[in-house]
Amino acid sequence: MSPRSCSSPRGSSNALKTLVILCGLFGLLALAWMAFLPTLVERELRKVTGFDVRIEVLAANPFTGRVSARGVTARNPESYPAAEFVDLRELRTELSVFSCLLGDRLVIDQLEVNVASVEIVHRRDGHTNAGDFIGAFSGPGGAAQGGAPAKSGKPFQYLVKSLHVRLDRLVIADYSASKPEVKTYELGIDHTFSNVTDPKQLLVPDVVRSLYAFGLRRDTEQLLPGEFGRSLADAVGAAAHVGAKLKGATQKTGEFFKGVIDKLEQSVKP
Repeated sequence: MSPRSCSSPRGSSNALKTLVILCGLFGLLALAWMAFLPTLVERELRKVTGFDVRIEVLAANPFTGRVSARGVTARNPESYPAAEFVDLRELRTELSVFSCLLGDRLVIDQLEVNVASVEIVHRRDGHTNAGDFIGAFSGPGGAAQGGAPAKSGKPFQYLVKSLHVRLDRLVIADYSASKPEVKTYELGIDHTFSNVTDPKQLLVPDVVRSLYAFGLRRDTEQLLPGEFGRSLADAVGAAAHVGAKLKGATQKTGEFFKGVIDKLEQSVKP
């Protein structure tokens, strides 16, 4: 028997062992990625924002663009009089990998956001936790609280083909005056949006009506930074204006019918 035929089974065995070892290493790397990814993201978010961010479960697949997170909470820095900020039950997204690598616009095929509660805290100095958190990602020249956002060289462009938002509770905690005021709104918003390229597209009539119906009639521009806060304030103000007009029209209609009935009653009297 030739030396080549004798070494063939041994070579196949070695190749199989190598493959098993590589698969085992790949599995260990995947487990390590899943185990350490939440810790790495938590640490980076705390460093950038100053908020205490906690993530129970986080999974990301760079090959498919799928990212999912569960049990995400963010607590305010100690400079705020209230601790709670965001309680996110679940976030799931499917990114277009090619848009991330080759395109100049981030394309998200599907995004689902399930929020249990958001508490916006307004400090005495005019700052809000939402403004500080969002502004942290803009750097030193980012959005200023209560003012227009700083202009950058090129705005961030994105497209969310399908966005499903669920928001159960909104808490407004105002500590800007001498007497703190805390209001809770059980919104129960559950809405699906298509082809979102601007946050203002989230202010659809159903959402605005829900915010207005629960009494969100204050100066919302001071609570949320940038263009979205101004748009929300304008939308809620418009809803209040329409509501006042409808109330006035209803009152006038009632007075008209009351007058007609009074006249009919007077005409049938002897």
